Amino acid sequence: MQYLSRLLVLALLALFCGCAIFRGDQIPPITLAPYEASGKPKPSLSYSSLALGGLGTVKQRPQSEQEAIGAELLSVLEQSGYFSRLAKSDATADIRFSSTLTSTGNPAAVVPAFITGFSLWTIPSWAKDSLELAVDVKRADGLEKHYVIQDSATIVQWLPMIFVFPFKGLSVLADVRRNMVRKVLQDMQTDGFFR
Repeated sequence: MQYLSRLLVLALLALFCGCAIFRGDQIPPITLAPYEASGKPKPSLSYSSLALGGLGTVKQRPQSEQEAIGAELLSVLEQSGYFSRLAKSDATADIRFSSTLTSTGNPAAVVPAFITGFSLWTIPSWAKDSLELAVDVKRADGLEKHYVIQDSATIVQWLPMIFVFPFKGLSVLADVRRNMVRKVLQDMQTDGFFR
């Protein structure tokens, strides 16, 4: 019995550590420029987020994922320093920011992943997670824009990835999503939303 439990622990360890996630880098890492003070106060922002995804069929993600994606969005908006106030669904805000993040994968990637697991991670497999961030932005004075940003991440499953996982773990996917939001903010700055 003790031997079986140790084997199970090793299998679970390989499952969670025998993989690594790599950025697609369709969008290079974005560093936001500081807010340009033009004599006007910083605008307030009302934001909303929706997370969709799936393998083959796209549907609304579970509530826990909605909350995690919303928290990532809020952290980027706060860290930008571009807004005087942030709130969900605030009709009095200067700018309305409505985002939908869609994450899709190829359902056929399940077969090689199963083979990798069955071979105890000696046969490698990989799967691409395609991400699309669609954002509608509207300023109170009528300026509005629709942004569509695309990027991806690839998960590689293979025993040697145990050594890569600490540097390329699940946080990579969150970093890609946050970078996509920074790209939208950069485009908003270029398009004059903060003037």
